Amino acid sequence: MKQWLLLTALLSSLISGNVLADTVQDWIKKMSASSHRGNYQGTFVFWRDQKLEAMRVAHGSKDGDIWVSLESLNGEPRRLIHANGEVTSIFPNKELVSINEMTSGLPFHPDLPKDIKQLNKHYELSLQGQDRVANRETQIILVKPKDTYRYGFKYWLDKETGLMLRCDVVNKDKKVLEHMMFTDFEYLDSPPVSAFQKTNVPGNFKVLKQNEKHQIKAGNNWFAKQLPKGFMLTKNILKPMRKKQATVQQLVFSDGLASVSVFIDRNVSRPHNLDGHTSMGSVNAFGLMMDQHQITAIGEVPESTVKLIAESIRHRQ
Repeated sequence: MKQWLLLTALLSSLISGNVLADTVQDWIKKMSASSHRGNYQGTFVFWRDQKLEAMRVAHGSKDGDIWVSLESLNGEPRRLIHANGEVTSIFPNKELVSINEMTSGLPFHPDLPKDIKQLNKHYELSLQGQDRVANRETQIILVKPKDTYRYGFKYWLDKETGLMLRCDVVNKDKKVLEHMMFTDFEYLDSPPVSAFQKTNVPGNFKVLKQNEKHQIKAGNNWFAKQLPKGFMLTKNILKPMRKKQATVQQLVFSDGLASVSVFIDRNVSRPHNLDGHTSMGSVNAFGLMMDQHQITAIGEVPESTVKLIAESIRHRQ
């Protein structure tokens, strides 16, 4: 009799959608997969550095292609369209259009490592109950760092699809540094094609196109003598400077979730070179001079991390 009652209770929970077998790793995988599929639209708010911004988003996918449209609803009007491997930024007040190659994932969705087990080396992942966001049921995931060189994250994932509907970035003192949350959300049967069209851009707008394909792999003449545990070099390229016949070297170090970019510029006479620390919300930067080069480290990591990495950069003789 007890076995029958237990079986009945288990079947009831499965039918109601409460899948008890889902582990935190299952949810992270579901979250990662959700960023590359689905058709939806909605509105989310983004809070950082005591400033609140509202954005209208549309997302579409078909046959492996992904389109994303973001439109600001307060402050300076601007619109971003991610499509066909390019990011088009439209600034109506400036009569300007900027086109760049798409080099990362969704602007409001974290890039997760392909090997989810990699996260377990430097973060503790746990399930934190359920909540409701944008009138949808969500599963809360806590990502807690194992040291002070990276931030913690709290994700609210849509229980139906795994899409992230809310995210808090927290420091070692559990203070929220950044906050993103959908306020309304709607799934669609087909891609919202009209949201990705650029037909409303006037012909007199100035167009700036940065061809990232001109980037070339850099040599190993610059390296980091010391890195926080788990951070590894994932990119080393030379990037052309706009309007200048010069390049800047970029080194990217990542632990699979957090990343730091280091820019090495030979032109040390620029008036706005960074000396020391600056920050905006959860993003920190640290700059210094090294062997007649400007070194600038920037990333969504604590100040101690960008400072350590910037000060460890060395020029190989």
